[in-house]
Amino acid sequence: MPFRLPLALALALGIPAAPVLAQDGPDPQPRWTVGLLAIERDAPYRQLDEDLLVVPLVRFEGERFYLRGLRGGVVLAESGGFEFGGFLQARGDGYDAADSPYLAGMADRKFSLDAGVAASWRVAGVGQFETSLATDMLDRSGGQEAEVSWTGLVRAAGWQILPSLALRWQSQDMVDYYYGVRAGEAIVGRPAYAPGSALFPEVSVLATRPLGERWQLFARAGHTWLPSEVTDSPLVDQDGRTSVLVGLGYTFD
Repeated sequence: MPFRLPLALALALGIPAAPVLAQDGPDPQPRWTVGLLAIERDAPYRQLDEDLLVVPLVRFEGERFYLRGLRGGVVLAESGGFEFGGFLQARGDGYDAADSPYLAGMADRKFSLDAGVAASWRVAGVGQFETSLATDMLDRSGGQEAEVSWTGLVRAAGWQILPSLALRWQSQDMVDYYYGVRAGEAIVGRPAYAPGSALFPEVSVLATRPLGERWQLFARAGHTWLPSEVTDSPLVDQDGRTSVLVGLGYTFD
């Protein structure tokens, strides 16, 4: 299927976010990582398949500014293991109706850009806790999302393994935009549907391994459970979505 460039780029930024936790302390110099990622994801929408993607990987870590995963932002306050700041974050949800016969007659649900704030705490021997709140800055859905997460760190045989648990809440406007069916889009076999707000639990594991002084191998697997507000939609035919990513990055200052 055709793949929208903004979503591909957003996914390409997803792997490098968690390794920041693995550092012993803040890096005094800006640090870049560039490379390639291969991405396999399950689409939750009926008759819509997503092909294997090979896309660029980019990460930047500065003293105040950063690009981590889907998120680019600025650190406004930092003390010990605490960090608070503002961010912009790409949202790659949605679909092109032309990519699925079942979605014919639906309006496209477009990617967007969120703006928000986030606070994180690193606790030695426990991991990193983070909470964030974001709103749709482009008013595609007009919705909001809040998230709490935990990321741990285990080192074994040269690997850094980062398990993560997250719980995301999305407002009614956001869930309805991406999974609802408007009255004018309803047809036989695809009734109108207007879901409410919903909670999305997610689990993932990221593994990284250095290959020499500059190269690094990334591998990540994640699964998100879709709540009933989503699975009850006539557009959706599964109760979860799984993603697998493998990448290779080159790091330089």
